[in-house]
Amino acid sequence: MEISILEAVWFALTGVLLGAFTATGGFDFGAGIALGFLKPGRQRDFAARSITPFWDANQVWLITAGGALFAAFPRAYSEVLSTMYTPVMLLLALLVLRVVGIEFYPFESGKKWRAFWGGVIFASSLLSAVLIGVALGAIYGGALLKPYGGFWEGFLRLFTPLSVCSGILYAAFFAAYGAAFLRLRAPETAEFSRVPRVAGISHAVLMLAFIAYAAALFFKFREDSQPMAMAAAGIAAAYICLSASARFARRRKNGAAFALDALFALVLVAVHCASAYPNIIPPSPDGRAMGIAEAASSPTTLAIMLAVAGIGVPLALAYNIYAWMVFRSGKGEY
Repeated sequence: MEISILEAVWFALTGVLLGAFTATGGFDFGAGIALGFLKPGRQRDFAARSITPFWDANQVWLITAGGALFAAFPRAYSEVLSTMYTPVMLLLALLVLRVVGIEFYPFESGKKWRAFWGGVIFASSLLSAVLIGVALGAIYGGALLKPYGGFWEGFLRLFTPLSVCSGILYAAFFAAYGAAFLRLRAPETAEFSRVPRVAGISHAVLMLAFIAYAAALFFKFREDSQPMAMAAAGIAAAYICLSASARFARRRKNGAAFALDALFALVLVAVHCASAYPNIIPPSPDGRAMGIAEAASSPTTLAIMLAVAGIGVPLALAYNIYAWMVFRSGKGEY
């Protein structure tokens, strides 16, 4: 089927929204993961306080990406939600628990309750990252359109080598990105010396997870030269960003390291979207796929939603920028 300009624009916009969530929400989810490796007391208080001003603005991108998929590609949304109903419901529960932990943590004075809510923030942030990564890996790997014969078969088929590596990569990236964010904001004192150490270790883990994911990706495309070439170019560009980030971090140029981590995420999202085109759901091993034109809404719906997005997306972006400008110093105390 021929793809219209509106359909192509909405495909690109959905990818932009996913990239925006990864590059913004990634650091506050990651700060929640890094919190679990910091010492109780002022270090964890600092990590929790760093998340508070940003989580709501950052999470808007995830909600908007889901809304864009629903409005622009309802057939794909139906396929994704029906196939991954259990993981999606679990993700929603984790997101609710995470917000509750973030909001309750600063108002608990007792050590046990602070430890409890800190554990909720850590576990919900980590599991959310893994679930998002597994879901995206399952979609990209073509696991959604395979026929299945029951609940457990449908659930377990989501866990392929590619989707498992994707889940690990997403969690590792969030952890490293969040630690880089905390390193950017942390006071350079002996009391907070663990923050740079956590950042260094998490970036080393990220590099290993990235190598494992690259191997799984190349194995998937081993018999298809065109996606293989695109994947190789994207992996090379992402590796350059990641290695440059590590070099800047060693030189204590934390702002540049943080920006390169964001660029690493954006490059990977862009490459995966480009290699999936013209499918909104890439082909399964048996060749079944869902194309953009097949899954798209009517031209009238796409046009109206594009007008709405033309107003809403810049407003959301402006809010993100404003929140960062206001809260970037993070010098307050609990």
